[in-house]
Amino acid sequence: MTAPKNPQVSVVIVNWNSRELLAQALTTLYDTTKNVRFETIVVDNGSHDDSVSYLQENWPDVVVISLDRNHGFAGANNIGFKSCKGEYILLLNVDTISLPTTVSGLVECMEAHPEAGCVGARHLNADGSLQWSMDDFPSLVNDTLRYTDLYRLPFLQGWLKRTYPAFTDHTEEREVGWVNGACMMVRREVIDQVGGLDEYFFIYAEELDWCYRIWKAGWTVRFTPSAVVIHLLGGSFSSTDGKRTILLYQSLRRYYTKHYSQPKQVAVNAMVGANALWRLAAIAGMHAATKVGVDPGQKVWELVTQQQAKSDWDVMYKTWWKTIWVTPDDPIRP
Repeated sequence: MTAPKNPQVSVVIVNWNSRELLAQALTTLYDTTKNVRFETIVVDNGSHDDSVSYLQENWPDVVVISLDRNHGFAGANNIGFKSCKGEYILLLNVDTISLPTTVSGLVECMEAHPEAGCVGARHLNADGSLQWSMDDFPSLVNDTLRYTDLYRLPFLQGWLKRTYPAFTDHTEEREVGWVNGACMMVRREVIDQVGGLDEYFFIYAEELDWCYRIWKAGWTVRFTPSAVVIHLLGGSFSSTDGKRTILLYQSLRRYYTKHYSQPKQVAVNAMVGANALWRLAAIAGMHAATKVGVDPGQKVWELVTQQQAKSDWDVMYKTWWKTIWVTPDDPIRP
């Protein structure tokens, strides 16, 4: 493995206490990426799991930027951009598994569409099922259906597929509002023109904001199913402490605060509050059921709490109460 002097692509990976995932991300990236000249920059967000020493010992051609604290996803990527030499910048999450088409598919789409400032890949879950990879920009209807899980209702499926790109089977190349930031490619000149990620978004929704600004600057944002990546979701976060959920809803509010009118901000705050309240009521019901020996089941747990791993009840109560009251500017950190 030798880093090229004139890379076509600069891959930026942000790491925070995810050494094993980082090893997997790098191994699959280098094993599967052929016929593309690329360099890799890993920005470590103040990890304390020996990630930096692992990189230095095992990946000598990877550029390592070691930070003394967690700057967030946006801040760390912006630092990494300063070291990039490539024509195209690929943001690649640490919890991704690259496939043979991941990098090459994005490059091919970029070269075929010079008007595209950003291109996103088709994301799959670990089991091969489809993961939301793109959509139109947020709207009150779309967000209400998604965050309250009402989109699961069977009679809505046909309408959703006709109305919102996120609910299609992701087999069509198309222009979209935004693409999933776990694997997205941006032209260097776009970053020079519109700037990097907005660090107002510590994590989540930063790619929505970036794509919005890219569109405003006169570029398009494109999704291609020819580039496929596996995204494991939430690799750097504990799945049981609730902070991921709180940050997700806080970032939604930040996006509305930055880009939408005050009535829409009030409406989304009301939706978030109502969503949290029904989940609190459901959690209380599940808690009561367990007291009499009734197991609500894993699927019910995931639906109500939006967490895959089971946590203690106090954490769940505190998570959703905090979600109601958190403001866009509250200092929440993982």
